[in-house]
Amino acid sequence: MDEATKRVFKAKFIMLTVMLNVIILCFAMGVFVLLRFAPEGTIGLAIGVLLLAVGSALALSFRQQYTRTKIWLHEQP
Repeated sequence: MDEATKRVFKAKFIMLTVMLNVIILCFAMGVFVLLRFAPEGTIGLAIGVLLLAVGSALALSFRQQYTRTKIWLHEQP
């Protein structure tokens, strides 16, 4: 792998890593907010559901990016 390809791979890897961390945080905070604040009112329920929806959307985007990166990596000499 040449130097330019290594830099591209490093950038793709960092992006996927950050996305995965954000997904994990969204799901963890969403479940926490639902369990802790949802019984007290609708604001907690709305925030919890919103965090879970954002986590789900990011998970779908992550899966697509991961698949593209994997295909790109296998095409490299």
